Amino acid sequence: MPQMSPMYWLILMFYFIIMFILMITYMYFMMNMKPMFFTEKMNMKKIDWLW
Repeated sequence: MPQMSPMYWLILMFYFIIMFILMITYMYFMMNMKPMFFTEKMNMKKIDWLW
């Protein structure tokens, strides 16, 4: 049983690190992509107005 504890903590820390990295990458991706999506929507609206 004592050997189980360090392994459990290691897995827990690894999981938290992975989640943190994923969150940061997701936020970065969203920040970069948001203006593109916004301009795309605006262009679509303009096309709708033209039609």
